[in-house]
Amino acid sequence: MNFTAIDFETANEKRSSPCSVGITVVENGQIAKELYFLIRPKEMRFVPMNIMIHGITPDQVQDAEEFDAVFEQIRPYIEGRLVVAHNASFDMSVLRNTLDLYQIPYPSFDYCCTMVMARHFYPYLENAKLNTVNAHLGYTFSHHQALADASACANILLQIAKELGTVNITDIAASTGVGIGRVYPGGYTAAKSKGKSQVSSRNHNLTSNIISTQTDHPEKLPPNYLSGKRIVLTGPLKTMTRGEAISYISAHGGTYLSSVSKKTNMLITNVKNIDRMRPEDMSTKLRKAMSLISLGQPIEILSEEEFLGRPL
Repeated sequence: MNFTAIDFETANEKRSSPCSVGITVVENGQIAKELYFLIRPKEMRFVPMNIMIHGITPDQVQDAEEFDAVFEQIRPYIEGRLVVAHNASFDMSVLRNTLDLYQIPYPSFDYCCTMVMARHFYPYLENAKLNTVNAHLGYTFSHHQALADASACANILLQIAKELGTVNITDIAASTGVGIGRVYPGGYTAAKSKGKSQVSSRNHNLTSNIISTQTDHPEKLPPNYLSGKRIVLTGPLKTMTRGEAISYISAHGGTYLSSVSKKTNMLITNVKNIDRMRPEDMSTKLRKAMSLISLGQPIEILSEEEFLGRPL
């Protein structure tokens, strides 16, 4: 999977006042390059609110290059690539307005928004803010530092792609209900949301079917052991997608975690005869869970049948 994540911080309320930019370049699903630049705004006016958010002051950018010089250094990582940002409408507006200010022709690239993706893919989270989503994913970073934010944005897309099992951005966009926008010389097409995502629709239908079945057959109601539990999934399930399983966890009072940690209470897997497996044959999540169990952490390892509380 190849794309570039971008994040701007601005000096004031104008979208043409970037004072820093972070670029995270992903090649074949791995971070290949990271770039960070302080930028001297053409209008050297910083407002206190913006300084409070990102901590950049006029004296820090006094000797920095202006945007036109910085853009020539980041253009190769934008031109012709997929560009992603968290709240892309803001970052794309900063880019376009500043290019206009310097009368620089627009490059050509497609773009999409990880905030909209996250809002649809993780509907059970309190909000889709960059720090909220990455805290859920177990990824720590320094919020409102442009490069750290760009890398955190990249992490969200990489995790969603992993959970969907595809690196095709068209498929990811369709599954998460986001639009793919385009910037091109002379104009742009906004990345408008496509409405309800396929993930959300599948999750809603699955949950409704499960609840309906349980109502008709109360003896098949799963016990309350999911309530209050922090649950990790490893490997594919037979009866549902990863997104559907996450929705099921949320519907029954549990919290989905993307990685095994000291907070984990349960691990769901279809692997059999775990006690006979060699560590090198286990998934990373299963191996870490087994290691934590050996150190005394009470992690339950459940089959899909146990997870659903009914035979498959």
